[in-house]
This record gives sequence, structure tokens and C-alpha cells, in this order.
Amino acid sequence: MKKLLKLTLVPAIVLLMASCSATGGPDADTQTASFEHFKPKHSLSEVHDLIVQAGKENGWRMTEFKDNEIIAEKVSDDDTKAVSIKFAKNYFHIEPEDGDLEDAIKDKLEE
Repeated sequence: MKKLLKLTLVPAIVLLMASCSATGGPDADTQTASFEHFKPKHSLSEVHDLIVQAGKENGWRMTEFKDNEIIAEKVSDDDTKAVSIKFAKNYFHIEPEDGDLEDAIKDKLEE
């Protein structure tokens, strides 16, 4: 009887552990929690173009970095700001945060 209990309990624990790790764990949601999500109505290249356009219209110099990431720089008076913008079809994230640029990108994506 004890052997039968061990034989059924061990696979059940292994299966439970495997299913928990397959969901991505608790870090999967916290990674994108601070990202700005929007309805995916544009292709990835359109999202890219709209982000670049929003930045340029607001005085940012936009530099290609990766397929899904842009470096934005803004120089005003003696102050220089630089941010990284990561994006996909349904979200974008600015690091470090910049509310003005974020609002401009949101407005452009919602047009």
C-alpha cells in the first residue's frame, strides 16, 4: 500500500512542478506590468514608424537600435535626456520613464 501511494504521489508532484514552471511563473506578469498596452491594430513596422514620427514631432532624435527598440534623445538648453523605447504590436515601454514622450506615442498610436 505504501509503495502504491509513493508511486502515485511522486509523479503527481513532478507534474505539478512542471506545470507551474511552464506558465512563466510570477515574473511573467511583472515584466510587462509597467508597459503601455494598446489594441493591436498596426503591424510591427507601422508601430515602429508611428513611434519614430511621434518622437520627431516632439523634438526627439530617434536612433534605430534593434528591430523592436529605439533610442530617443532630446537636448533642450543645458539638459539632455536619453531613453530606450521597446515595443511590440500591442505594447511599448520607455526606460527611464518620460511622461511627455509616452503621451505623444499613445496619441499617435490611437489616431
